[in-house]
Amino acid sequence: MTDRKAVATDDARVCLLLGAGGRLGRNFCRYLGTRYRIAAVYRTAGDADAVRRQERVIDPLAPDRPPPEPRTHFYPIVADLADPYSARRIAELALAAFGHIDLVVNAAVHYDLGPGTSTAFLERLPYQLVINVVRPLQVAVEVYRQSWQATPEENRRNRRNVINLSSVAAFNVYPDSGRLGYSAGKAALTMASRHLASELEPAGIRVNALAPNTFPGIVSVQQVLAALCDLDSGSTTGEVRVVDRDSTDSIRREETKKKGDSAPCRTEP
Repeated sequence: MTDRKAVATDDARVCLLLGAGGRLGRNFCRYLGTRYRIAAVYRTAGDADAVRRQERVIDPLAPDRPPPEPRTHFYPIVADLADPYSARRIAELALAAFGHIDLVVNAAVHYDLGPGTSTAFLERLPYQLVINVVRPLQVAVEVYRQSWQATPEENRRNRRNVINLSSVAAFNVYPDSGRLGYSAGKAALTMASRHLASELEPAGIRVNALAPNTFPGIVSVQQVLAALCDLDSGSTTGEVRVVDRDSTDSIRREETKKKGDSAPCRTEP
């Protein structure tokens, strides 16, 4: 296992972000990069290299001098979630980079639309479920096993938690849209989040699901990020929070075990 050491000393929370190259992941890094230190998981090296290039430090008065070790809020990780060993490696790398993890955001998603009557689609369905459901849960459990399991009081004190990105598709049928696999995966992730909330509560870990409507088409990215920050800074667990068209009625709580005030999150550029 990789040796662990903290490489940053500020008070920003550490987030392990799956799906950093996706729509939510990119905006999370863009708008919340100063609020969190982010271990950002990318599927391809190209996306991760783009982050590294942006973080390079050059002294304009001595451009040929080797750059200093960057004090960065971002640590890119390249991992293929189809690899059954990727969850353990992701957790190890994130913990080695920052020393601890306060928040796991599972925003990885694989879209594969098709009718349930298609043999070819059903043969591809297990892959979609692995990427959208199984591997994100395994990453959260690996963080629990490698770091959170033995520190319940510290976990409670630091409000450590998991937020799984679900969707309103978990609760609705969209005829002739080919969303059987996507909806089934999001429904499974939603219920798995609620079960995991119950199982991890003794360790002081909260688990919630965030279920937005289509963004940025129907709801804004800022709405989704604000709801995510609210879940992180609050005290609820076992919650499914829906973000929908009407921003004043966009949150639905389902069987929450804890409720509390939460700090506002600014997501303006």
